[in-house]
Amino acid sequence: MRIWVVIVALFWAAHSTGSHRDPAVGDAAPGSLGDAPARAPAFSSMNDEHALPDFASIRDVSAKKAAFYTYMLPLIREANAEVARERTGLLAMRDALLDGRELDAGDLRALATLERRYRLDGHNTWVVRRVGDLLRRVDVVPESLVLAQAAKESGWGTSRFAREGNNLFGIWCFSVGCGLTPLARAEHLAHEVQRFDAVGDGVRHYLRTINTHEAYRTLRAIRAQARRDNATLHGELLAAGLERYSERGIAYVREIQSMIRYNRLQRFTEVRHSA
Repeated sequence: MRIWVVIVALFWAAHSTGSHRDPAVGDAAPGSLGDAPARAPAFSSMNDEHALPDFASIRDVSAKKAAFYTYMLPLIREANAEVARERTGLLAMRDALLDGRELDAGDLRALATLERRYRLDGHNTWVVRRVGDLLRRVDVVPESLVLAQAAKESGWGTSRFAREGNNLFGIWCFSVGCGLTPLARAEHLAHEVQRFDAVGDGVRHYLRTINTHEAYRTLRAIRAQARRDNATLHGELLAAGLERYSERGIAYVREIQSMIRYNRLQRFTEVRHSA
């Protein structure tokens, strides 16, 4: 715990916003991903440098938030970096096609692999369209949005699902034993809350779901327009595409946007995301 106190102190000195009361700090509602995939995709675990800290033991709200950011940001950026590398390969393919060159066998294999990973059928014979369809899915999610949803869904890292299942996003699963059973689950429901080996695995699953599920098509369209405009990716703007993340719909969207503004989370979105 001592090392976390030092880390938090250094972090907060650089990013202090003053002390404010935030009602969302105590909100540990699990939420859901709408009609999320029945099974989580297979991920190799990230080697988290630290297990999930005991955020509940940090009584000062500002210090708790600083600790949360310090812990989550490296995991978010590592997961986004993996997606960014895939996107770089796709952009190289797009540039080759725009130059009138054909993709070689290796490129086509890589393209097919990404189509399977990002749940595109790949039946379109026009390779330019295949690359374009993937570019709308294979892209980062800004830190501001990931932080806001993780904080909201996990009560700033204090929920049972965060502590026992490394799940900070309220991600559901639908096979017996795949996760933790919600204590207040209605009798007619059968979902569990997905358990992950590491928090980083949950981050990666969250990104993959945002990037593939039909429920978040609008979010991806907003992001694609920002790319066309060569604009920085703003979490507050992308949050408009999250109506189906929660049964609360637009009220949930507005709460996420409010959290991003109130906590100035856009400061954590790296400039390179606008490239």
